[in-house]
Amino acid sequence: MTPRDIQQELDRRHRTATLFILLFFVLDLVLLVIAFLAGNHISRPKDPKIAVGLWIAILVCGLGVFVLRRTRFSTMRLQDITAVKGISGLLKTLEGTTIQVASIGGAIGLMGFIITMIAPPYDSSPWTHMLRAAGVSVIVLIYCYPFKSSWERTVRQLAPAEPTAEIGIT
Repeated sequence: MTPRDIQQELDRRHRTATLFILLFFVLDLVLLVIAFLAGNHISRPKDPKIAVGLWIAILVCGLGVFVLRRTRFSTMRLQDITAVKGISGLLKTLEGTTIQVASIGGAIGLMGFIITMIAPPYDSSPWTHMLRAAGVSVIVLIYCYPFKSSWERTVRQLAPAEPTAEIGIT
């Protein structure tokens, strides 16, 4: 691949990953507005144990995202991917991991909306459940935001050296 092809693929994959994150931000915002405006009307009291289970799931997903991203973006793993699949495989991994983490952030927002819908009858403002879950979701989405400069730096560091440079030809 030429440097221009690599840059074009990096731009394309970065744009896709960024679009996913922005879509999940918008999803969180829309769900928060719906919960605020119609929280008391969409509330269908159910077993509060379900809400507790969803909060535990939000906690596990929120913490799991940090572990997942750190594991998937470890230097050794990315070096192995680059060695086996090349720069294209590296960029695909960066994009895929970012989309997976963003999807978990979106799922956290959806779980918060579900908690709003099944809020207990004594809860005077069920939309605050969505507010808290949206806060966790936004933290996850900010954490996984793909800075283009870091992707470019990763590609530069892990790209195989040119064969002529190893021989000493300038």
